[in-house]
Amino acid sequence: MFKPEQPWSYGLSIPHDPRAVGVVRATIRSVLAAARLDCIVDTVELLASELVTNAYRYSEADAYVSMDWEPGDFRVSVWDHGGGSPKPQSADADDEQGRGLALVESCADEWGVRDYPNGKNVWFRLATKGESR
Repeated sequence: MFKPEQPWSYGLSIPHDPRAVGVVRATIRSVLAAARLDCIVDTVELLASELVTNAYRYSEADAYVSMDWEPGDFRVSVWDHGGGSPKPQSADADDEQGRGLALVESCADEWGVRDYPNGKNVWFRLATKGESR
């Protein structure tokens, strides 16, 4: 089975456009399939979608998504120009939004927010031990 030995990164600048979420999902699926990281693709796609949706919803500018892999570790970061430090919320059963960061918190091995003068970086990490195809 092919596994890259050296760490790698992919970055994607995304416009402030509702279609960007679909582009990010497709890109993640392609990158992880090529890297034979199928074992995490569904989770990464879901969690990245949540972060990109939040970047679109709470910022009025373009955003940037990075995917970084090193043996045993995969990280996705979303940079946007929105203010504030997001926190998971509890949503009622009939709420149509408000579950994104709670999903990230429950599914990721680790996640966090880094504030910057002109925005923030929301990231999550998944362990990739036991990678398989």
